Amino acid sequence: MSGSRRARVPMFALACAALLSACLKSTEPQPSLLQLNGSWNYTGVQTGPVRETLTGTLTISRESGTSFQGQLNLQGVNSQTGQTRLLSGLVSGSESGTDVIDFDANLEATPRRHVGQIVADTITGTWVGSSSDGTMSSGTFRVERETR
Repeated sequence: MSGSRRARVPMFALACAALLSACLKSTEPQPSLLQLNGSWNYTGVQTGPVRETLTGTLTISRESGTSFQGQLNLQGVNSQTGQTRLLSGLVSGSESGTDVIDFDANLEATPRRHVGQIVADTITGTWVGSSSDGTMSSGTFRVERETR
C-alpha cells in the first residue's frame, strides 16, 4: 500500500465513525428552552387589505429545544361592516434570536408569519401573510399567557 493511501485509511475511518455517531442521535423531543406550553390570549389588528380586530387563543402544546407547535383559534371582526369570521390553524415556530419568537400560523390555508419580542409572559410583534391569489395581509399582534 502506498504512503498516501495508508494516510487516507485512518481519515476515512474517522469520517465513517463521525457519520455513524450522528445517526445514533435521539429523535426524541429535547427539553424545552422556551417554556411556552399552555394557553395564551391573542389580540391583534389586521391593517390590510381590510381592517379587522382579531381575538382568540394561541395554544402551545408541544416544545422541543427552541421549537414549538400548537393551534391558533381567532375571531376576526371587520371594522367597517361588523361581520365576523372564524380563523383556525396549526402553528409551528421557534426562538430565532435572543427573546425573538418567529412562528407561522396556517389560517384558512394562508400562512401568516408572526415575528415578535417575548418579555416575561407577553409576546408582541407584527405578522404578514399572502393568500394563493396573491393578496397580501398584515397586522400586529399581542399574546399574553393565561394566568393559571
